[in-house]
Amino acid sequence: MRLKSFHGATLTEAMRLIRDTLGDNAIIVATRNDDMGGVRVTAAIDDAYQAKTQGTAATSEKIAESTGSEVIEIIAEALLRHQVPTSLAERLLASATQFANDDPVLALGAAFDTHLQFKPLPEGNCNKPLIFIGAPGAGKTLCVAKLATKAVLGKKSVSVISTDTERAGGMEQLAVFTRLLKINLIEIEDAHALKDAMEIKPPEAFALIDTPGRNPFITSEKQQLQSLITACDGEAILVMPADMDALEAIDMAQEFKSIGASSLLFTRLDMTRRLGGILRTAFETRMPLANYSLSHKVTEPPQPFNPITLAKLVLPQQTKTSAKPHASENTNAKRGAR
Repeated sequence: MRLKSFHGATLTEAMRLIRDTLGDNAIIVATRNDDMGGVRVTAAIDDAYQAKTQGTAATSEKIAESTGSEVIEIIAEALLRHQVPTSLAERLLASATQFANDDPVLALGAAFDTHLQFKPLPEGNCNKPLIFIGAPGAGKTLCVAKLATKAVLGKKSVSVISTDTERAGGMEQLAVFTRLLKINLIEIEDAHALKDAMEIKPPEAFALIDTPGRNPFITSEKQQLQSLITACDGEAILVMPADMDALEAIDMAQEFKSIGASSLLFTRLDMTRRLGGILRTAFETRMPLANYSLSHKVTEPPQPFNPITLAKLVLPQQTKTSAKPHASENTNAKRGAR
């Protein structure tokens, strides 16, 4: 068996290089972020198999064509089931066709990598505070509690700040979690206090900021939220329920984007059976997908989106059309693809 490493700026580019060099029968061994930037994929091909198939190019092409058609059919059925809009589904299928061998996950992942953007929340210390914004009831407070729990369990310094002083029980809900984690909850009432809180927090502390739910279609509420984002000079993460109507979600996301929201975190995926709204919102707003929450448990943090994890969420279980151990079986390697 021959192993070869390929580097690409994106997973799509790396997969294209593998297919051009090793052909459709290459087996993906590992996928990871490269230290120099981009993605590095290690692929393998059986030399004996390669030698055996020499001179039978026509037969191989026929087999590959048949396998590719089956993969595209699986992807098309999945996109239809998730109610992905026709225009977007056609784009995804056109891109998936370029990479279709015997693994629907890789083919659809490459298509997502082509048409969507991904920007997972930082795993380690973040230079900028993360401020979570969104409409009332989106799940911001629980997301902050989940990420604070993850930081504490990882023995990282974290500062939790809440500006949610208006909602009945809003501050108390987060205070319960912070007491259990034995960390201080900083309560602030306005943008000036938030700016001061940023200056006095320990420099090594990872800052997580909860905000009150705001209606993005009311100018005054947008302005209040924008002042908080500006005061903390933070990375604004838009938290949205995955089961929202797609058109409503797009309109809302556009409004939040106009005041600084930089990426999307979707909640309630455990109660959402059709992900077409998520795909459409990310595609039409051009906002990167950050993370997704699959549970209401505070010990289960939001998981990072990347092209492969999204493909696995969209495709049905057991979508393999071949017994070969491709990358879709290497869960840990795939999570590091982006």
